[in-house]
Amino acid sequence: MVQQLSLVSSIPHSNYLQTITSLQAITGILQPQQISTYSLITKPNHVFKPKFEPGKINQIEQYYMKCTTTWEEPKSGHLDIAEPVFNDDKDHPILVNKLFSNSSDEDENVAGGCRANGNGGGVERVWTLQISDIPIAGKNQTCSQQTIYESTLVHTHVGVESGSSNEMEDKMDIDMEVKVEKEVKKENENENEKENEKADAPIIKKEEKATSNDESKTDDTITSNGKNSTNETSTTTVKTEPRETHKTTTSKSSKNDSFLIFLYDLGYDVVNQYWIKGVRFFYKDIIIEIYKIFIRDDEFNHNVGPTSTTATDANAIKLKLLDESNTFQIKCFVNVPKTTDVDQINAGAKELTKLQEFVKNLFILEIPDRMYMDSRIQSLK
Repeated sequence: MVQQLSLVSSIPHSNYLQTITSLQAITGILQPQQISTYSLITKPNHVFKPKFEPGKINQIEQYYMKCTTTWEEPKSGHLDIAEPVFNDDKDHPILVNKLFSNSSDEDENVAGGCRANGNGGGVERVWTLQISDIPIAGKNQTCSQQTIYESTLVHTHVGVESGSSNEMEDKMDIDMEVKVEKEVKKENENENEKENEKADAPIIKKEEKATSNDESKTDDTITSNGKNSTNETSTTTVKTEPRETHKTTTSKSSKNDSFLIFLYDLGYDVVNQYWIKGVRFFYKDIIIEIYKIFIRDDEFNHNVGPTSTTATDANAIKLKLLDESNTFQIKCFVNVPKTTDVDQINAGAKELTKLQEFVKNLFILEIPDRMYMDSRIQSLK
């Protein structure tokens, strides 16, 4: 949990080079850090609807969750944000690699913050799950103050082993029916339950036979050897069979291990997605990000021709700008580890105020509207 202090702005594409050169002189960073993030916006699939009663205050809130990871560009092309981007440019489309393609090329899997599993069983990718509260209200606020809850995990994606073309497609394409994966998972669960029932049935019979045979042979074994050897052999066979059936069921269910299935089991459904490409500067404790936002070009990806680029590159999809005016978004923020640390919060707010005055000739930093940053389920309809 962190307390994020932020100010935002925007610049036209014509002012990008001037802004980058000025920030290089201010921060002393000649080569800024590259930003290439992919985000999923998820919503709880079971929305809580409380009953409002007089005299009772409801404190339960549900929030949209953002899942962020990195993405890499295909080898066929490079996206230069310093150049203007046009959505109708068919000769130079913006292509990005699919996050989870069943490709044997380990170089593509290693790039972009993910790596191939050593046993060839899947691709490991770092995800950041984030839930943010509405910023603090107040007339005397010098910057936006928002509480953010984050959790980082490493998910291993395992592709489908069958050779059909539909199953080999990217599982992270949101326009594809996620219900297919859910149905496959339910079918696997039903098959596992049936196999477990079948596996348990003969074991019970063996136990009954073993006990009946033991009762008939108890007198003979005790009188001859003084030990019941048949009971020991029967119990060992009963213990080994469930372990073998458990291994077979887990191997079948792991074939369809997609991050969307993980989110569904967690209780969330994906409602939107977007890509970010830009650069990042560091000035004291302030992080300055300049980026453009891209979304999936559904018209192009659904109407792929035989001579198009995506037809030849099966592991890439085409993107387009969310804002066709090529405007850059700017965000300057400071993360304070503890929300109760008033001294660091005040110091971060003063640093943002100084930066706001220092770069006022480049761009104007402003406080974002807190209502647009409200991710509560009840407030967004």
